[in-house]
Amino acid sequence: MHKKRNASTIILLLTIIWGTASAAGSFDPCGLLTKAEVEALVGEPVKDSETKETKNPLGQKMCLYTTVSSSRLIQVSVVRTDDMAPAIQKQGQNAAKIYNSTKEMLDPVKMVPGVGDDACWGTPGLHIIKGDVYVLISVGNTSKPENLDLARRIAEKVLPRL
Repeated sequence: MHKKRNASTIILLLTIIWGTASAAGSFDPCGLLTKAEVEALVGEPVKDSETKETKNPLGQKMCLYTTVSSSRLIQVSVVRTDDMAPAIQKQGQNAAKIYNSTKEMLDPVKMVPGVGDDACWGTPGLHIIKGDVYVLISVGNTSKPENLDLARRIAEKVLPRL
């Protein structure tokens, strides 16, 4: 009876561990915004969202939204430390370090207070760090002030859902 209990405990623990690993790997950035929300934000109909997995060691995942009439592209890119390859994490990399390195390379860069833990605006969009997640929201030309406004409004929807 004691062996059966130990075996059951081991199976339960493995199930929990595998379930956690699988949950971390199953993150879908398109779950951060609904089609209706994007349509309301851009003011026109959009095609169905498209998830893009980059398959790079950073575990970056992207969601693309394209408007029907103007072919405007909205992209939400997410890098989570939990999704990084173990070898990358062993080298000391994490989402915050990637964000900070990117921010240092941007020229020009504009700090955007009140968004996430830290945020800046520069090519190709609104770069945000929140906890252990680096989010990049791209909405078009970064020289247009209205695009920063749109990216901020998207961030207001996305960040609470991370």
